[in-house]
Amino acid sequence: MSRNHLEEAKRAWGLGYEGLSQEEIDQKVLAFTAIVRGIAMNGAVSATEFSRARGLDAGQASEIFTDLAIAGLEGADEKRIVGAALTVNPTPHRVRFESKQLYAWCALDTLFIPGFVGSMATVESRCPTSDASIRLTVTPERVETVDPIGTVISVVLPGAGGTGLTIGPASPT
Repeated sequence: MSRNHLEEAKRAWGLGYEGLSQEEIDQKVLAFTAIVRGIAMNGAVSATEFSRARGLDAGQASEIFTDLAIAGLEGADEKRIVGAALTVNPTPHRVRFESKQLYAWCALDTLFIPGFVGSMATVESRCPTSDASIRLTVTPERVETVDPIGTVISVVLPGAGGTGLTIGPASPT
């Protein structure tokens, strides 16, 4: 991939943060992280749990929670989020934390979720081309094991000639 394609992808990903201060960007990242952690621990996150986890008053939490739900996170209903990169709904990408079985929206998500959660995960997926089983052990710091050796991941970069950006359960990876 050329340097121009990487810069184009970086700009496209950055559009979601356009016009925001660094503090606002940090708040979005912390909010998303709190939701992923809540899903890992409890299978879902309510606005009340979210406000507690973030140390926010109910009004602030509700506003952020609503914005995140509108942005495409999976909700069991309008008051709970059950999917944000990590989900309780089955996908091809299984993520296990100790004895808890969850799923990831896409293969790439399986690589950063353990860092957000702060716990090792075992990942099992299937190659979309060969249908071969792929297994990983991912810690918060790194990928520890990969089977089969030589496994690679492909990522469709927004703005780099792809057919469009999809997030959430509709993601093609």
